[in-house]
Order: sequence, then C-alpha cells, then structure tokens
Amino acid sequence: MSQPYHVFIKGGDSVREVEAALDALRGRGVSRQGAGLYKCMYVTRADQTVLMTESGDTALAAEMRGRPGWTEPGDRPLE
Repeated sequence: MSQPYHVFIKGGDSVREVEAALDALRGRGVSRQGAGLYKCMYVTRADQTVLMTESGDTALAAEMRGRPGWTEPGDRPLE
C-alpha cells in the first residue's frame, strides 16, 4: 500500500509560489528534500495547482498554511 501524502490545492498556476516557498525554507537552512516536498503540479484542465507533501507536519506544509488561497482537502480515505 502506498503512503498517503498530504494535499494542498490552489486555483490557477501557483507552481512558482511553491518554488518561492522552497527558496524561503532553503534560506532558513531547510533543504528541498528536508522540506517534505513529494510533488507539485499545475493541472491544466482543472486550472489548479496540486501540492503533495510527505505529511501534514512538514516544513513545507507549515509554510504553505501561511500563504493565502491554499486549501487542504480532508484526508479521509476513499472507500
């Protein structure tokens, strides 16, 4: 079974904002890998950015919670 990742969603193409957050963390001594990034992608058909972090308590997750417009869908498993 694969690991469940923590998901953030924001309307529009916000990939550069995620990159800026990673740069801010790097400036505070947190590596890209250490920040907890799993994947970030802009989904064209949905016109939204999907960010997946290793868990909800990573440095990147905390950084994104402080930025406007990002939502965190529920982590309830699909049945």
